[in-house]
Amino acid sequence: MRVKILFPADYFDIKSIEPDYEIEYNVACSMPEFDIILYNYEEFIQSGVFKSYPQEFDGGLCIYRGWMLKPNKYKELYEKLKNKGITLINDFHEYENCHLFPNSYEDIKNHTPMTRWFENYKQIDWKSINDEFKRFMIKDYVKSVKGTSFPSCFITPVEEDTMNGYIDEFIKLRGSLFTNGIVLKEFVDFKKYGASTNEYRAFYMKGKLVTVSKNSNQSDDCPFVPREFAEKFTGLESNFYTVDFAELDSGKWIIIEVGDGQVSGLSPNQYVFKFYDEIRGIIYQK
Repeated sequence: MRVKILFPADYFDIKSIEPDYEIEYNVACSMPEFDIILYNYEEFIQSGVFKSYPQEFDGGLCIYRGWMLKPNKYKELYEKLKNKGITLINDFHEYENCHLFPNSYEDIKNHTPMTRWFENYKQIDWKSINDEFKRFMIKDYVKSVKGTSFPSCFITPVEEDTMNGYIDEFIKLRGSLFTNGIVLKEFVDFKKYGASTNEYRAFYMKGKLVTVSKNSNQSDDCPFVPREFAEKFTGLESNFYTVDFAELDSGKWIIIEVGDGQVSGLSPNQYVFKFYDEIRGIIYQK
């Protein structure tokens, strides 16, 4: 029974791939080990209705490759597919384990900046934040608002009223994508090579390191994240996930993010064929 790959369809035509995933789709289609399913992402998000092409398909294992889903929507998708005999590679808890950064923090805390999180952001103890942090950034359980005018770094001491205003602004900027609560993470200085930082994204599947790729458009001259360091994190509680690494000013390597492998984008200029070839090798144990 072949493994299924689930992609979002084009908004106007459920029989066509969403253009953002066209390269991945073409590579996956070229491999006879995979069956492809397209679904109407927008309709599912808005109404919970799952429409797919083809409408009928065999059961078995499925890997989702698409946009992020809030945990409740992923659970809904998982259950709808399960009712059709399809099992996503990560169940609801495995999805949450790596999609929501606080859930994986205990496993990586010795290798990532200090982090504090608050489900009820109105109860943030700003006095303790002033005591614990020198500099910090604000994100939710999944993402920051990088690329906006929102400050990338706050320096303590900070005033409670001022920071509550920034939290309100952050939540407005995230809008409907705001997830679970507020995360405050120690701000660190990445090493620069010209205008680029030195970051890598690693994909892991079933306890094995799948691929490691440059993730910040850095040149080939930049040091590669040490393989032995990346291999340390093959045991997170998920069947398919990502870990993002970065080099600090000091030359030390750290983890900056963890994500679910199904909704994590490929790195810029990543060799897509190798990515899917490695996945089929792990799934079929070639």
